[in-house]
Amino acid sequence: MKENTDIAKILLSFVGSNDAGRLLENSKGEGAIVTALKNETFDEVILLWNENNYSKPTYSDIVKYLKREIKQLGLARKIVEHKMDITDVTNHNQIYTSLKSYVDKFPKNDNIKYTASITSGTPAMQVCWILLGESGEFSEEYPLRLIQVKDPKFGKSKNLEVELGTALPKIISLKEEVENLKKDLVPTATINIGRGELSIGENVIKLSPIEFCYYRYFAERVISGKGDERFSGFVVSLDFMEKIYKYHEESFEFLDTNRIELKNMIKKKEELGIQTFRGNISKANKKIRETLNNDTLSDYFTISIDGGRGAKFYGIKADKEKFSLVNK
Repeated sequence: MKENTDIAKILLSFVGSNDAGRLLENSKGEGAIVTALKNETFDEVILLWNENNYSKPTYSDIVKYLKREIKQLGLARKIVEHKMDITDVTNHNQIYTSLKSYVDKFPKNDNIKYTASITSGTPAMQVCWILLGESGEFSEEYPLRLIQVKDPKFGKSKNLEVELGTALPKIISLKEEVENLKKDLVPTATINIGRGELSIGENVIKLSPIEFCYYRYFAERVISGKGDERFSGFVVSLDFMEKIYKYHEESFEFLDTNRIELKNMIKKKEELGIQTFRGNISKANKKIRETLNNDTLSDYFTISIDGGRGAKFYGIKADKEKFSLVNK
């Protein structure tokens, strides 16, 4: 059947780090999106992106670069960008919900042919394109077409079609990549004993001295392989209080008046109430969540609380490799 020349061809793609092109030092490639547009004629390109403040260039920089490059090279008559504000780029459930909500608003008829490039973006984003294609969305005549862009460094570049109905093994493989990616994307939490400061990646968490000492206590349990600790009853142990006092003395030497009450309690063997203990943890967790503004990272680094009434386990989910203890 002869293809209708009046059909509008639209390319959809998440923007990935590989699309930075000349923004990267010593870059020899143009990225998957520009390459896909050079391999095939499209009337419109829709760039889906999500900001990431942990890398340079930022994704907003990459989008600006792509729009400029596509326009200068005349690769598409229309360029559309859409910021998705996904809090976790490794969570395919969250990505799929946001993606489907966006594409549901598209006009879908036999005069428009949509193609999605699954080359750019995280493995979880690739999973979502495949799931969307498998779901039978878009027009009956022209279902969503999926392509992978062959990198020019492996020979002549071309847009390779991903056949629907045969993608299940790929989805399983990509889900495994997602789990590995989650670990790679998690920054390191640095506990600076000398300065009494906690930083996660480039973010400094402004904890009070006592909150910092609490956090150090649970982080050191992770580092030493002790894991979560069980707290029950109405008070916490003298051992915990003595450790907090020691940490406070090491990091906040000149704030000795702040330790007087705790010192007297230890001397008299008066145990700290569980409500005060929980209150300090809640305040520390709130500051971590507000500073990171990322559900996944917050889940890794806050002091988690599990268990029923009377006995709860407290700990931090991040692996010990994600903690750095320094004294300077």
